[in-house]
Amino acid sequence: MRRDHFVTALSLAAAALFTGAVWYLYYKQYFTGLVLNDAMDYAGIARNVARGQGFISQYVTPLSLAHHGVPQPDMWRAPLWPLALAGFQKMLGFIDEASAIGSGFFFAATGPVVFLLARQWFGSLVAAGSVLIYSLTPKLLYFSISGMTEPLAVFLTALAVLAASSRGLRNKPGDWLSGAALGLFYLARYNALVFLPFFLGYRWLSRREGSGPPLRMLAGFTLAALPWLARNCIIFGNPFFSLQKYEPVMFTRIYPDYSLYLHPRTVDVAAFVKNETGALMEKIAANWGHYLESFLSPDLNGVPASIFIIFLASLALPLGGRSAGIRPLIVFCYLAQLAALLVIHFIPRLFLVFAPFYIIFALGALSMSVHCLAGKLGLKSVPGLLTAIFAIFLAFCNLTGSTPPEKEIPDRDRYLKIINDLAGMVPPDRVILTNEGHLVSWYGDRYACKIPYSVDMVPDIKKRAGVGALFISDRILWHMPEADRSWKFLWYQHPGELHSLRLTKTIPDRGVIYLAPR
Repeated sequence: MRRDHFVTALSLAAAALFTGAVWYLYYKQYFTGLVLNDAMDYAGIARNVARGQGFISQYVTPLSLAHHGVPQPDMWRAPLWPLALAGFQKMLGFIDEASAIGSGFFFAATGPVVFLLARQWFGSLVAAGSVLIYSLTPKLLYFSISGMTEPLAVFLTALAVLAASSRGLRNKPGDWLSGAALGLFYLARYNALVFLPFFLGYRWLSRREGSGPPLRMLAGFTLAALPWLARNCIIFGNPFFSLQKYEPVMFTRIYPDYSLYLHPRTVDVAAFVKNETGALMEKIAANWGHYLESFLSPDLNGVPASIFIIFLASLALPLGGRSAGIRPLIVFCYLAQLAALLVIHFIPRLFLVFAPFYIIFALGALSMSVHCLAGKLGLKSVPGLLTAIFAIFLAFCNLTGSTPPEKEIPDRDRYLKIINDLAGMVPPDRVILTNEGHLVSWYGDRYACKIPYSVDMVPDIKKRAGVGALFISDRILWHMPEADRSWKFLWYQHPGELHSLRLTKTIPDRGVIYLAPR
């Protein structure tokens, strides 16, 4: 028994070290800074947590100002990633690298979980091969240096499945642990809520004889999520409040793209669904079309089409054994998330949480098929060799199956000096209206509000927040199609005064700055 534990510990350490080594090489080669807006928002919230100011968002929108002024409690992002990232910032400082290293930590931590999942279903050889393939997955590597929630979400999804399916946890403590793991997943991604009924169902159907409904698992979930639910209830009067509740209204012909965020008013979503059913159905149809177009794409699945197709084929195979029930759980969670996102907002990267399972079941199905065939032919040594060959082949296909990554040039390089100058002009308690809200809030360490839909709505924003400046960059010409064209006219004409804001600085081909009188 001690030897088995030692071998397991050694295998998990090897999985973590290998995955971590691959990540480090990728990080050194391709990381140039944060390039995704959401990553900057997460970093800003984490900075406030690290400073002891709580979950305060320095990036705000006109829609969020309709709910709360500045300082504004986070009402959009799930809290677990900013909380974890705050720890990395405390160690490394408020720099882009802290976000990348935080992402990389959870990418590497997923390696051992993938090993445990694959081993309990298909044995050690498939487990090692699955870690190899996972570690060389380009789409997952891309997000592993992004500062986004994807690595944490993938880790927690795998951990929740491991806790729910492990035979060693088919007991009362296991119920609590599996529920807590899923609760942590919810704190990283709100859409995890749609997974909860299927995890409860799986746990109940796989329970030991004589045990009752999985109430302890539900209690574990609630206990993990309770502090955040209580916080939302106290601040907003609704434990599940999030600005994401408005997204069924967005990307419709009534509110194209993210245009609703540009309006300082709330919308009755239920009334919209009732009165604008046609617009909502058009949105669902368009999202369904986008889904079909990306059905085999690594952008959706995280893995190349070859691995995903083998996974789909494995759904029809009688794999049985310890993996019984897991495939239906994965499929039902996938379909539930798809159904929700067709209505809310179809974002392909949210499906990356299923990538480790595609890898494990694709390689596991190949291995079991080879074992079955070799058993009939009396070839005992062949299955292991072929499984290893399959793992190497799939890893090669995985690594080479998409366009080679390129170093991305962060937008900060173009605007950093302007943002630093702007931060020196505006006090920390004032708000900067801008079309570069994520950049200004993170790199300028100032409250930054997304510009409203049109220039004539600026006074509405000033009533809700103390506006200290207006900064419009050249990207207003192409980067915000949902905004009114009056902002483009402002860029070209830049009048001397705008709603009591005075033109202070013009940066050729970069931007214009208006300041409020002191």
